[in-house]
Amino acid sequence: MKKIFVIVTALFICSYIYSQEVAYVKGKGYKGYIFPKEYSVLGFPPEPNRYTPCLEDVAQAEKILKDSIGSDYVKSNQRAYCKLPINKNTLKKYVRQYIGYVTEDGKIIIHIYLNKGIEIDKNELSEDIISIFDGGSNHWSIKINISTKELFDMQVNGIS
Repeated sequence: MKKIFVIVTALFICSYIYSQEVAYVKGKGYKGYIFPKEYSVLGFPPEPNRYTPCLEDVAQAEKILKDSIGSDYVKSNQRAYCKLPINKNTLKKYVRQYIGYVTEDGKIIIHIYLNKGIEIDKNELSEDIISIFDGGSNHWSIKINISTKELFDMQVNGIS
Protein backbone atom coordinates (compact mmCIF):
# COMPACT_ATOMS: atom_id res chain seq x y z
CA MET A 1 0.00 0.00 0.00
CA LYS A 2 2.82 2.40 0.88
CA LYS A 3 4.51 1.68 -2.47
CA ILE A 4 1.31 2.54 -4.37
CA PHE A 5 1.01 5.80 -2.43
CA VAL A 6 4.60 6.76 -3.32
CA ILE A 7 4.05 5.96 -7.01
CA VAL A 8 0.78 7.91 -7.17
CA THR A 9 2.40 10.86 -5.37
CA ALA A 10 5.40 10.83 -7.74
CA LEU A 11 3.10 10.76 -10.79
CA PHE A 12 1.07 13.64 -9.40
CA ILE A 13 4.20 15.71 -8.75
CA CYS A 14 5.63 14.96 -12.21
CA SER A 15 2.35 15.85 -13.90
CA TYR A 16 2.35 19.15 -12.01
CA ILE A 17 5.87 19.93 -13.21
CA TYR A 18 4.96 19.12 -16.83
CA SER A 19 2.82 22.23 -17.14
CA GLN A 20 3.90 25.29 -19.13
CA GLU A 21 4.76 27.13 -15.92
CA VAL A 22 8.24 27.36 -14.47
CA ALA A 23 8.15 25.50 -11.15
CA TYR A 24 9.89 26.53 -7.94
CA VAL A 25 11.72 23.69 -6.19
CA LYS A 26 13.36 23.60 -2.78
CA GLY A 27 15.25 20.72 -1.21
CA LYS A 28 17.90 20.20 1.42
CA GLY A 29 20.71 22.56 0.47
CA TYR A 30 19.25 23.82 -2.81
CA LYS A 31 16.47 25.93 -4.30
CA GLY A 32 15.69 27.00 -7.81
CA TYR A 33 13.41 26.87 -10.83
CA ILE A 34 12.58 24.04 -13.22
CA PHE A 35 11.94 25.14 -16.80
CA PRO A 36 9.45 22.98 -18.72
CA LYS A 37 10.42 21.49 -22.08
CA GLU A 38 8.11 23.88 -23.94
CA TYR A 39 9.70 26.99 -22.45
CA SER A 40 11.79 29.22 -24.72
CA VAL A 41 15.21 29.67 -23.13
CA LEU A 42 17.58 32.56 -23.87
CA GLY A 43 15.30 33.66 -26.69
CA PHE A 44 15.61 30.38 -28.60
CA PRO A 45 12.71 28.02 -29.27
CA PRO A 46 12.86 24.74 -27.34
CA GLU A 47 15.06 22.06 -28.85
CA PRO A 48 13.31 18.82 -29.81
CA ASN A 49 15.27 16.85 -27.21
CA ARG A 50 14.13 19.02 -24.30
CA TYR A 51 12.66 17.29 -21.27
CA THR A 52 10.85 18.63 -18.22
CA PRO A 53 12.61 17.35 -15.10
CA CYS A 54 10.40 16.25 -12.23
CA LEU A 55 11.27 16.82 -8.57
CA GLU A 56 12.90 13.40 -8.30
CA ASP A 57 15.19 14.16 -11.27
CA VAL A 58 16.29 17.42 -9.68
CA ALA A 59 16.87 15.75 -6.30
CA GLN A 60 18.95 13.06 -7.97
CA ALA A 61 20.99 15.62 -9.95
CA GLU A 62 21.58 17.62 -6.77
CA LYS A 63 22.78 14.52 -4.91
CA ILE A 64 25.19 13.67 -7.73
CA LEU A 65 26.46 17.26 -7.73
CA LYS A 66 26.90 17.38 -3.96
CA ASP A 67 28.66 14.01 -3.88
CA SER A 68 30.98 15.06 -6.74
CA ILE A 69 31.81 18.58 -5.61
CA GLY A 70 35.28 17.57 -4.35
CA SER A 71 36.09 15.42 -7.38
CA ASP A 72 39.09 16.00 -9.63
CA TYR A 73 36.73 17.04 -12.44
CA VAL A 74 35.14 19.86 -10.41
CA LYS A 75 38.48 20.95 -8.95
CA SER A 76 40.16 21.05 -12.36
CA ASN A 77 37.43 23.35 -13.72
CA GLN A 78 38.26 25.88 -11.02
CA ARG A 79 42.01 25.97 -11.71
CA ALA A 80 41.98 29.75 -12.35
CA TYR A 81 41.36 30.29 -8.63
CA CYS A 82 44.00 29.99 -5.90
CA LYS A 83 41.37 28.86 -3.42
CA LEU A 84 38.54 26.76 -4.84
CA PRO A 85 35.39 28.91 -4.48
CA ILE A 86 32.90 26.13 -5.23
CA ASN A 87 32.84 23.56 -2.46
CA LYS A 88 30.36 21.78 -0.18
CA ASN A 89 30.06 24.86 2.06
CA THR A 90 29.38 27.36 -0.72
CA LEU A 91 27.20 25.11 -2.90
CA LYS A 92 24.04 25.78 -0.88
CA LYS A 93 24.36 29.56 -1.43
CA TYR A 94 23.60 29.30 -5.15
CA VAL A 95 20.10 29.67 -6.63
CA ARG A 96 19.59 27.16 -9.44
CA GLN A 97 17.80 27.02 -12.75
CA TYR A 98 17.19 23.57 -14.26
CA ILE A 99 16.72 22.56 -17.90
CA GLY A 100 16.27 18.92 -18.87
CA TYR A 101 17.30 17.06 -22.01
CA VAL A 102 16.97 13.49 -23.23
CA THR A 103 19.73 11.95 -25.34
CA GLU A 104 19.03 9.80 -28.39
CA ASP A 105 19.59 6.69 -26.29
CA GLY A 106 17.14 7.86 -23.59
CA LYS A 107 19.55 9.17 -20.96
CA ILE A 108 18.38 12.17 -18.91
CA ILE A 109 20.62 15.24 -18.74
CA ILE A 110 19.96 18.05 -16.27
CA HIS A 111 21.67 21.36 -17.10
CA ILE A 112 21.99 23.41 -13.92
CA TYR A 113 22.75 27.13 -13.93
CA LEU A 114 23.96 28.37 -10.53
CA ASN A 115 24.02 32.03 -9.46
CA LYS A 116 24.76 33.84 -6.21
CA GLY A 117 25.66 37.28 -4.98
CA ILE A 118 23.45 39.25 -7.33
CA GLU A 119 20.19 41.05 -6.80
CA ILE A 120 17.69 39.09 -8.84
CA ASP A 121 14.09 38.76 -7.82
CA LYS A 122 12.08 35.56 -8.15
CA ASN A 123 10.28 36.84 -11.25
CA GLU A 124 13.53 37.26 -13.17
CA LEU A 125 14.77 33.82 -12.15
CA SER A 126 11.56 32.23 -13.36
CA GLU A 127 11.37 34.12 -16.67
CA ASP A 128 14.62 33.14 -18.36
CA ILE A 129 17.98 31.55 -17.72
CA ILE A 130 20.38 33.98 -16.08
CA SER A 131 23.59 33.72 -18.05
CA ILE A 132 26.24 36.17 -16.91
CA PHE A 133 29.60 36.34 -18.62
CA ASP A 134 32.52 37.02 -16.33
CA GLY A 135 31.53 37.61 -12.71
CA GLY A 136 33.74 34.85 -11.37
CA SER A 137 32.53 31.86 -9.45
CA ASN A 138 29.24 33.54 -8.55
CA HIS A 139 27.93 32.28 -11.89
CA TRP A 140 28.54 28.82 -13.26
CA SER A 141 26.80 25.91 -14.89
CA ILE A 142 27.16 22.16 -15.16
CA LYS A 143 25.45 19.29 -16.93
CA ILE A 144 24.66 16.09 -15.09
CA ASN A 145 23.72 12.82 -16.73
CA ILE A 146 21.47 11.37 -14.02
CA SER A 147 21.27 8.05 -15.87
CA THR A 148 25.05 7.46 -15.66
CA LYS A 149 25.73 9.79 -12.68
CA GLU A 150 28.35 11.71 -14.65
CA LEU A 151 29.14 15.43 -14.62
CA PHE A 152 30.30 17.22 -17.77
CA ASP A 153 30.51 20.59 -19.50
CA MET A 154 31.20 22.53 -16.29
CA GLN A 155 31.60 26.25 -17.02
CA VAL A 156 32.83 28.56 -14.26
CA ASN A 157 32.78 32.21 -15.28
CA GLY A 158 36.10 33.96 -15.61
CA ILE A 159 37.78 36.25 -13.13
CA SER A 160 37.25 39.90 -14.08
